[in-house]
Amino acid sequence: IAMEWNPVHQYTGGVEHAVMHLLYARFFVKAARDLGLVSFDEPFQRLFNQGVIIYRGNKMSKSRGNVIAPDKYVEAVGSDVVRTYLMFIGPWDQGGEWNDSGINGAARWLNRIWDLVVSGVSGYSKKEQEEEQNGEDLDRIVHQTVKKVTNDVQNFKYNTAIASLMELTNHLYDFGTHNEGKWSVPVSEDKWKKTLETLIVLVAPIAPHITEELWELMGNAFSVHKQVWPQYDNKIAKDEVITLVVQVNGKVRDKIRADADIGEKEATELALASNRVSNNIGEKKIFKVIMVPGRLINLVVK
Repeated sequence: IAMEWNPVHQYTGGVEHAVMHLLYARFFVKAARDLGLVSFDEPFQRLFNQGVIIYRGNKMSKSRGNVIAPDKYVEAVGSDVVRTYLMFIGPWDQGGEWNDSGINGAARWLNRIWDLVVSGVSGYSKKEQEEEQNGEDLDRIVHQTVKKVTNDVQNFKYNTAIASLMELTNHLYDFGTHNEGKWSVPVSEDKWKKTLETLIVLVAPIAPHITEELWELMGNAFSVHKQVWPQYDNKIAKDEVITLVVQVNGKVRDKIRADADIGEKEATELALASNRVSNNIGEKKIFKVIMVPGRLINLVVK
C-alpha cells in the first residue's frame, strides 16, 4: 500500500509548515527507508507553497479573529463561485485581498457560461465558405486557450487560467448574433457543440458542480470529470495576424498589424511605410535592424 500511495506527487502548504510537517515527514520516511520498510527517499516529489489571504490589510488567521467563514457566501452564490473567486483573487503562491464585491465577477462569468449552453441556438451557418473561415477563427482562439490553460493549471497559475477562460467565454458570447431573443452562430452545429464542450471541460477543475450539470444538459454521459483533457495544436494556435511594435533607436514610434510569420525585410518595408516611423527617421540612415519575431522591430539609425 505504501508503494501505491507514495511518494506523494504534490505537497501544497504554507511556508510555516516547513519545520513541522515537512521536516518530520522527511525524518520518518528516511528512518523507514533505512529500516527497509520503503524504497523511496523523499515523501514528497514536489513542493508548492501557497500565499495567504489578506483581509483589511492583515493576514486572515484565527489568531487575529478576522477569518471570514465562506458558508453565507456559498449559500448565496454557490460553492463554485466562491471557489472560483478564491482562485482568481491573485497568484496562488502570493495570495490576495478578499473583497466582498469582487466575488460578483466570478458569479457573472459562470452565469455567462450557463447562458451560452442553456439559451440554445436558433440558427447555424449554411454557407460552406463562411463556416470554414469562421470555424478556423474559432479553432484558433480555442487552441490558444487550451494551450494557455493547460500550462497555467500545471504551474498553479489559476488566476491567469481563469482570465483566459473568461476571454474565451466573452469571445463565444460575442461570436453569435442576437436578434429579438434569437441567437445564431456562423458555424455548424457540430462545431459549436464541440467548442462548448471544450470550454466546459477546461472550466471543470475550477467549477466542478456547474460544469457537471452543464455537461449533462448537453446530453453527454456522466461525468465531465472523466473526460480526456483537451489537446492543442501549435500550428492552429498560432496567430495569423499580430501587432508588431516598431521602434526607432529603441523608442516606440508605431504599432502595426502584420502577418504572424512576417520576415525582417517585409517588416522593415512595412515599418517604413508608416508616417510616424518615417518622420522620426528623416534623412538618417538605417545601419542596423533588430527584430524579435512576432513582437517588435527596432530600426537603429544615425
